[in-house]
Amino acid sequence: MNRFFRGLIVFSLVILYLAVMTAPSSAADKVYKWRLVTHSMVGTERYQTVVDFCETVKKASGGRLLIEPFGAGVLFPVYDSFDSVKNGIVQAGFVWSGYWSSKDPTFAVLGDRPGCPITDFSNEMYLEEQLMPIKEKLYKKYGVTYLGTLDFMPPEILCSVVPINKLSDFKGKNIRAGGIGALFYKALGANTVSIAAPEIYTALQMKTIDAAEFSDWKENKDMGLHEVTKYVIEPCLHLGSNEDKGFIVNTKAWNDLPQDLKDIVLAARDHSRYRSAITNPPQSIMAKQDWINKKVKIIVLPKEDVDKARQIGAKVILDQAGKTAEGKEFIKIYSKVLNELGYKEQAKALGYK
Repeated sequence: MNRFFRGLIVFSLVILYLAVMTAPSSAADKVYKWRLVTHSMVGTERYQTVVDFCETVKKASGGRLLIEPFGAGVLFPVYDSFDSVKNGIVQAGFVWSGYWSSKDPTFAVLGDRPGCPITDFSNEMYLEEQLMPIKEKLYKKYGVTYLGTLDFMPPEILCSVVPINKLSDFKGKNIRAGGIGALFYKALGANTVSIAAPEIYTALQMKTIDAAEFSDWKENKDMGLHEVTKYVIEPCLHLGSNEDKGFIVNTKAWNDLPQDLKDIVLAARDHSRYRSAITNPPQSIMAKQDWINKKVKIIVLPKEDVDKARQIGAKVILDQAGKTAEGKEFIKIYSKVLNELGYKEQAKALGYK
């Protein structure tokens, strides 16, 4: 375990310990009850991260803050999560920012970056921290409080029932994609379809779609997609690592919490990040072998096609982000981070000088 991981876990545990030790213990203490929604499906490992977060908050608060989690589509469609949090129907959500692109195009680029080369935890979290001020400002603009990303998600995979051996093979294919990913695949010549997570299995099985992206090897396996997939296309062109679960809360519910409970929530968030860093990448690698054992064929696209797709992805990002002041600010920060991390060509494609 490197110094970054050791520092993160020690910090999280110290904060949790201090919060528990300093919290009032009177029986008259007010108990706060929240409901929390996520786009992850019940029964998947990624949903378990949400459950663990809620349990951590309960234990650390001595039962003073109880958060009940609900998986994708249990209470209402995932796309209703933003307004449900804003209006206090539920108090919190762990939901990908890209779902809100219809509200503001900036959400699309904050949740999704076609052609992004970042694939590891440290660099992804570094980027997320740099983007935090933009996200806080944008969510506040639409009446919701943003508390950062809950966990680390390895790169998504593209599950397909038809072979896609080169970039030109995307033309005319029906692909399930969300957010800016839909614009990206359209730019590659594909038709895009919006399908909720629980419906992806059947859509692939019945071949009403040719391909679908949702998550990484592990979560897609937990959803059974390896049973109805013939091919996986690599590398992931749509995006690299991403926030996966943006932590959004109802502003009034958050402001009503005493400071020690706020500290516990944020420390539990950081602990979830640590948990995702040491579990999600190896789980994804191990799950990949299960896909191979199921005789799913992995197609590796030619390098020249990957390079071209990333150039197309950069153009899609620029077109989408250029519509708003926050989007333009995103481009400056994102391209700067890419340059700092050594992705010079990708930064240059976004206009970095």
